[in-house]
Amino acid sequence: MDEYLVDLVKIKYFIFSTLNSDDGVNKKLLGQVSELNRLDLDVEMVLVCIGDVHYPSYDYLTTYRVDRAWTGNFFGWIKLFHEVNKIFGRTIDSLGSDDTLYYRYDGPFPVYHPKSHRKGFRACKVVVEHQSKELEEFRLYNNPLMYWFEYLLGKSLRQQSDAIIGVTDEITLYEIAYAEDPTKPHLTIGNGFAVQSVPVRHVPDHDGDSLHLLCVANVSRWHGLDRLIRGLSTYDGMPKVILHIAGDGTELSYLQKLAGDLGISDRVVSHGFTTGKALDTLFDQCHIAVGSLAIHRKGLTQTSELKGREYCTRGIPYIIACGDPDFPVDFPYILHLPADESPIDIEQVLAFAREICADPDHPQKMRRYAEEHLDWSVKMRKLKSFLETLVREDTDNSIQKPARPLLPQKG
Repeated sequence: MDEYLVDLVKIKYFIFSTLNSDDGVNKKLLGQVSELNRLDLDVEMVLVCIGDVHYPSYDYLTTYRVDRAWTGNFFGWIKLFHEVNKIFGRTIDSLGSDDTLYYRYDGPFPVYHPKSHRKGFRACKVVVEHQSKELEEFRLYNNPLMYWFEYLLGKSLRQQSDAIIGVTDEITLYEIAYAEDPTKPHLTIGNGFAVQSVPVRHVPDHDGDSLHLLCVANVSRWHGLDRLIRGLSTYDGMPKVILHIAGDGTELSYLQKLAGDLGISDRVVSHGFTTGKALDTLFDQCHIAVGSLAIHRKGLTQTSELKGREYCTRGIPYIIACGDPDFPVDFPYILHLPADESPIDIEQVLAFAREICADPDHPQKMRRYAEEHLDWSVKMRKLKSFLETLVREDTDNSIQKPARPLLPQKG
């Protein structure tokens, strides 16, 4: 270790999760914490979940469960928020001056604990990871309650934090501007993936009769699958193009209705939440995967989506309609489509598939890229260095605002 760095005594990674334990987000969180511990940091994941959700037993995982019945009405949610805030406050109070609380930001509630969060009332450092421009996301969700809480409390929360992590340069710049503190320590570090956790796919035959597309997602409006379905409705050629959706989500029922209204229900297959061997089989049956096609609906031009990392790890080329800073703009296994509301051009997707499928070694090439650039072993070394530097009394200039402003990369 560099002589100018000090050892972190303890890190607690606080998570409030309402997701399935096998969801991609939870897999990411467990991957981060596991790798940080492998790098000789003392990291405990403090996870608060609703209801009796089963999580595997790990030495570094402490799970708190809150009553699902509380979510049935407004007053129940207030009670739930109060309970989570108590756990959040106790977690902060358990940490000393050389320790760090790290948490993934989903909004000001339920992890808003005014007394413990303020710098004058706590000893530890607080580092917050941001995945989106939250105000834009709450507006997209049409969630006025969370929007106004964020509008009223968001700036204070960012100002009281000791450092900000963004998964893209675009998000990092947004959060620093929101805090109105350009000197606040910050870092951009894209999402990663546990590469050895999934196999490389076997490429299916491309016989010219059918082409299978696969989207693995907790389907939301910004995934833009409506654009793809509208594109499918205007295509009636050969090969037959079939979209497989592996996942649940708020948008799924709308997409199923849209496919029915457009007369293409036979070309849009919903598999529901899929994991394990069943998901491996789907990857082996499909030619091209589908990333986010409408991230612009969240006011973003860049993404660091988890499914894109899994696609690369498994070796399946994919389409997307935004930039991703973890990949070069000329990465041959990603097809970039227009970031607008137009239907997806299926002929363009078919041409991409023909070009890629002509190289039978493309899965192995994508896997090597994932090992070298996307694996948590690569990502967490960067985060470790940042956190170690942060706990020094005089923060090193290397984690202050860069000499030149960060600029979103075009993709």
